[in-house]
Parts: sequence; structure tokens; C-alpha cells
Amino acid sequence: MNLETVSDKQLHELERLAGELLTVMRQAKLLDEPVAEAIRLLHHEAGEVRRARFDAANKEHLGY
Repeated sequence: MNLETVSDKQLHELERLAGELLTVMRQAKLLDEPVAEAIRLLHHEAGEVRRARFDAANKEHLGY
């Protein structure tokens, strides 16, 4: 999944909404569905890219 071309605002929104969707799926006991793994991967990758961008732009906060 290539999230490098997604804006910071869209990246934040993707991560937030994927997290919310996973929460609802967990409550509905649907985490065994095949799509749940794709959503988990999107949530994880969006978070990784967002943190990497933050670290690159804010060297004094590296590792937060």
C-alpha cells in the first residue's frame, strides 16, 4: 500500500476512521472477516507513515 502520496490530513483521517471501524467490527464480533486484516494493515501503515513524517519534520521529538 503506497500512502506516501496521501496528504497529512487525509492520512490522519484514514488512521482515525480505520481505528473506529476496527472498534465497531470488534464489538460486532466480525474481526475474523477477511476484510478486517486489510483494515488492520491500513491502520498500522497509516500510523507508521504519519509517525515517520512527524519525526522527519520535528527532529527534536524523534521517537515519540
